[in-house]
Amino acid sequence: MNSSKSEFQKKFNSIAKNYDSISNPYTVKRRSESLKLDSAKLILETGSGSGLVTKSYNSKIICTDFSFEMCKESKQKQEFVVCCDAEFLPFKKNIFDAIISAEMIYYLENPENFIEYCNKILKPKGKLSFAFPNENMIIIDRIRALFRKLGFSKMYFDDGIRNFIKFEQLKSILLKNNFKIISIEKQVLFPFQILDKLNKILEKTPLNHFSIFVILHTESKNY
Repeated sequence: MNSSKSEFQKKFNSIAKNYDSISNPYTVKRRSESLKLDSAKLILETGSGSGLVTKSYNSKIICTDFSFEMCKESKQKQEFVVCCDAEFLPFKKNIFDAIISAEMIYYLENPENFIEYCNKILKPKGKLSFAFPNENMIIIDRIRALFRKLGFSKMYFDDGIRNFIKFEQLKSILLKNNFKIISIEKQVLFPFQILDKLNKILEKTPLNHFSIFVILHTESKNY
């Protein structure tokens, strides 16, 4: 593990017990709803943190994270939790119906390692879904930092990341590794539950360019 990954691990270990309390319940809910696949019987969530995103799913969930303290928190919500590096997933081939990566891909040293492993452990036509920040709205970090200073504590955990994976880079890796893109959605312009209806209206217009998150659903083309 290199120094940067080790530093992130320490940061998440230190924040694990308070992670749920500082997470924005509205944005967590939106990502959870968008990433859910009712048809998937067995789902792997990578970089699951404290397990917030998939805690309400009816499918069988296996949560993984590289932070041991986060895994301990996740264990309170899910039965199956594995502490591991997403670039070296310790699972057999062709066992998962779906894999979820919510706010995780940009922490990896080599995202392609993760994609390659996903391709191996997914069943034929298995789904690989992502939630990650909209690269066009990186300025939102500064806005959220301002909100925190104004007293809105449930904004986000400032992990120090300022460079996020670009969509075209991720798309290139996915296509190279035999995944096809099923859908792309941009969501959440305003991170407040009270503005949910307005968000969902604006997300259907060109103003979705200013959304905070990108939701990407893909499918393995291995048969």
